[in-house]
Amino acid sequence: MNKFKRFTSMMLALLLVFSSIAAFVACNEKDDESDSTVDTAESKVEITTEAEKDIHPTIKKKNYNDEFYLHILPDVNPVDCYWVEESSNEMLTEAVYARQRMVYDYLGVEVQGIKTGNYSQYIEPFKTAVKNKDGSVDTLISHVHTGIDGLIGENYLMDLNLVPGVELDSEHWNAEFMENISINDHMFLGYNNLNILYTYVVTYNKDMMDKYDDSFDETIYEMVDNYHWTLDKMISISNLAYIDITNDGKTLDDQFGISGLHWVPFCGFLHSSNINLVEMNEEGGYSVVVYNDLNQSKTSSLISILKDFAASNSAWFWPNGSDQKVSFTGGKSLMALSPSTSLPSYTNYELSFGVLPYPMFDEAQANVGYRSLQWGGYVCVPSYVEDLNMVGETIELLAYFSDNVREVYYEKLLGKQVADSPDDRRMLDLIWSSICSDFGQTYYSVVQKTSLLYMVPKLTLPTATQSIASFMASVDKSADKLFKAYLSKIK
Repeated sequence: MNKFKRFTSMMLALLLVFSSIAAFVACNEKDDESDSTVDTAESKVEITTEAEKDIHPTIKKKNYNDEFYLHILPDVNPVDCYWVEESSNEMLTEAVYARQRMVYDYLGVEVQGIKTGNYSQYIEPFKTAVKNKDGSVDTLISHVHTGIDGLIGENYLMDLNLVPGVELDSEHWNAEFMENISINDHMFLGYNNLNILYTYVVTYNKDMMDKYDDSFDETIYEMVDNYHWTLDKMISISNLAYIDITNDGKTLDDQFGISGLHWVPFCGFLHSSNINLVEMNEEGGYSVVVYNDLNQSKTSSLISILKDFAASNSAWFWPNGSDQKVSFTGGKSLMALSPSTSLPSYTNYELSFGVLPYPMFDEAQANVGYRSLQWGGYVCVPSYVEDLNMVGETIELLAYFSDNVREVYYEKLLGKQVADSPDDRRMLDLIWSSICSDFGQTYYSVVQKTSLLYMVPKLTLPTATQSIASFMASVDKSADKLFKAYLSKIK
């Protein structure tokens, strides 16, 4: 705690005055096209201190004189957006550190961030710590699905409804999101303002898009606003941009309409089309619905459209990391399927890029709107902690004091475009507010052998020969049976 006591009034003043953002600090996976960094534009974000932000309306100020151990899985969660060790002259670091200081000033709790092993390594050490009751973990920021079913089924996580101080009905918690992945009314997995956006988005080259403006009746942002941004619209725009530069057919030397990895990003098209893998049934249990009577025609059409699109001249999607890639940042494609964590690296190029949500399936979906599949982690409370009151109130205040971290995170994602293009900032707001999950995604490791979560990329690869009907016939009953067996264990 000494480092907090040494936090002087001079340092507080520094939180309010910045002329520029330091070089980009990676929040998660770097874009594989460059490791270079450059200074970003002048920041217009001010850090709010405790004196300027209302204290939490229901939590009383106190002094626990304790430490709070926050375990963070780095694979899908940018560690330096959740916790930093010390203050430094960089805006995101300062915002995160200021949040920690506000919690310390209000509760006397020092947040200690601990980076876990990767997604395949973090489960057993977490279980061991909980089993040993050694007080070494108070909250976990987990993976999106790996190990989740075991942590819940083997009673390593606590229902957040039972954690004192946590107010799940407040605006800084996403109650609807959490309800969709709850089990028998138990909310073991939390999602609030502490969580950092990690999803796939559609990015586009603004200078290239300007060449095709005359082909549209509205700007691309107006398409989104008017619910005209659909799968067919994205494909038609992609087709406009293809140029066979060498006149020898589709090769890497051409200009493409869209590019990206043909695997995880393709999962998002299912959910952006308002199709879930698994949903609650009338009996209160869960069933595989992706190919039921209601969704069969739509899912079949989606698979067919995406497979044809992936094989078309206008698209270059590579199935794994070792294959050749079309460079979006090098101006070789108009659009790209990009992880949100790659956006900061795009600001290092002479590239004016825009950000869009994944498209709806068609305009009839306007009553539902856009949906963005969440690939980050969850807020998890171990079934054993030494002081549940302290843990609950610390989690609540970390979420409550996260406004500035999110604001500065926009700066990191978009750089100078936060000021230059408010439309992109607005698109990120839309994407953030449309974050969704799926029971089948979250508990995917229950049915991992069925490949249910990755059915869309698997079936839309140009080399794929299996039909959707054949695939579902091989997994549907098995997945249903496995889900029912798993859920029966959780009372």
